[in-house]
Amino acid sequence: MGTWPGHALPGAFFILYAIWWMVQFTYEKVALDSGRLQPAGRILRKVHRWPIEGVTIMVAGIIGFIAEMMYPAPKWTLIGADGQFKHSAEWQHCTMYTFFSVYGLVVTLSKTCLPQAERYTKIFGSLAFFIEGMLFYFHTDGRPDLDIRLHFLEVIAIAFCAIFSAVEAWCPKDDRIRVMRYTATLLQGTWFFMVGTVLYWPPSGEQWDMEDHRNMMFITVAFAWHILLDIVVMLIVYGVVRCILRLTGCVGVRYQPMNDGVEAIEFESTKLMDNGQPGHTGSDIESD
Repeated sequence: MGTWPGHALPGAFFILYAIWWMVQFTYEKVALDSGRLQPAGRILRKVHRWPIEGVTIMVAGIIGFIAEMMYPAPKWTLIGADGQFKHSAEWQHCTMYTFFSVYGLVVTLSKTCLPQAERYTKIFGSLAFFIEGMLFYFHTDGRPDLDIRLHFLEVIAIAFCAIFSAVEAWCPKDDRIRVMRYTATLLQGTWFFMVGTVLYWPPSGEQWDMEDHRNMMFITVAFAWHILLDIVVMLIVYGVVRCILRLTGCVGVRYQPMNDGVEAIEFESTKLMDNGQPGHTGSDIESD
């Protein structure tokens, strides 16, 4: 991670997932009427059950682990011939990737062969964020003040992700907690880009003064701006997706109501504006 791409890649991952979660949230609220409807087509229902999210997180963690230890040269040694620990920063990063891979594995199992694991997915997600935050908190020992400040603010964003994920494990239907988790994840991603830009790719081309108090004050203000910007981005994503779903009407598929868990006869088509009509109760759509 000691390069701009090393910070940009995880940042892009968290940004994309935050936006994807918000798109899912909007689709569930608008097209599926808060889970009271389900897609009528069998193919689309199967797609809803595919463990795409879990597999993606697991594979991304594995790729990150391998890339960290292989680029630009292999670094698999933990203890050298002199008895000292080697590549401590890389092993910290790999530990973080490992916990996210475990989280992805649990999500995958909950969507396939072990559905009872669903109740533990957010707990493992919170654990992965906690481990990431702990590692980043101690990652800057002995570094310049500005470097420490940048990573400490990243730890704050990660802490929000861990807290909201843990709360969501006990309040899975609280939309406010879900949206706050999405926003905290987006904040973590955008701040990764900020850290990489300040440390490794400053716009002016000149390295920032790591001990200048004015730089540290500006970084704190910039973090507040990131929070506001990320809230606006989440609102824009919600608004754009909602408008698209409203304009497309049926969203290209037919819907059918559920009655005590038993599928009824399909409608020819159901406009989204009619999703609130009586009789649309029950769903096999699982909340994320």
